[in-house]
Amino acid sequence: MKILTSKGSINRQELIHRLILLFTISLIIVWSIGPIYWIVITGLKNTKEVYMSPPTFFPRDLTLKNFVTIFTERPFAFYLRNSVIVASTTVIISTFCAILAGYAFAKMNIKGKSIWLLVIILTRAVPPASLLVPFYVMGRAFNLINTLFILMLGYIYLTLPLNIWIITSFFEQFPDELIDAAEIDGCTRTSALFRVVMPSLLPALTAVGIITFMLSWNELLYGVVFTNTKAAKTLSPGLTDFFGDFHIFWNQLASASIIAILPAVVFTVFFSRYLISGLIRGAIKG
Repeated sequence: MKILTSKGSINRQELIHRLILLFTISLIIVWSIGPIYWIVITGLKNTKEVYMSPPTFFPRDLTLKNFVTIFTERPFAFYLRNSVIVASTTVIISTFCAILAGYAFAKMNIKGKSIWLLVIILTRAVPPASLLVPFYVMGRAFNLINTLFILMLGYIYLTLPLNIWIITSFFEQFPDELIDAAEIDGCTRTSALFRVVMPSLLPALTAVGIITFMLSWNELLYGVVFTNTKAAKTLSPGLTDFFGDFHIFWNQLASASIIAILPAVVFTVFFSRYLISGLIRGAIKG
């Protein structure tokens, strides 16, 4: 049996396949967007409406009081500042070190560089939780517990291996002839990196920067273990402040979560094409 449509006729079996596909896609969208939507509307509700039964799927009385409260009555501004400092510093240091290491591995004769690259990437295979005790012992020995510095060290360790791998792959694709021409014109090997190679490295740097920033911004485990003071906490550990002994401030927690996910939204909307390009090109050698 065929069914007429605006584009012609289709049989029943094809129609069923399309409906199943449409249902599956809709289910995935709801599953993905649903939690984010619920966080947003919870952050815009007052306390009474949050605990209403049955729950409301759209705020009856929109309010921004929760956003004001987390900045005026809680140390959320300190957590936000700390996250910006830690994430930005980690991006700068990790990316700079990855550029130098990647350039050396790709364009200089290093004995056993394939083995060294394998060792570097294998360090990332170690579960981060297994490094808590070594990092904590080291932090106590150097009085780094409850400081931003111990978080930066941990996040640099976690992000640097993958960053080196991605950027090395980019450098291996860059023509040696352009570097040789720059050296003939008077550039050193190092100055050729910054004057000739770096301008073409934007997709890789964007991918590396976004990956590093988001890991540093969202990381929870190290933040909870290494920091417990207002002066040192970042956003993710700071969200646990909204869980009391007998009460959870759901609307304030949702408001803080909205602010916490804004960088991910910004990167997805404005820089996704650079991220995809950087990861794809960095994964292809030759």
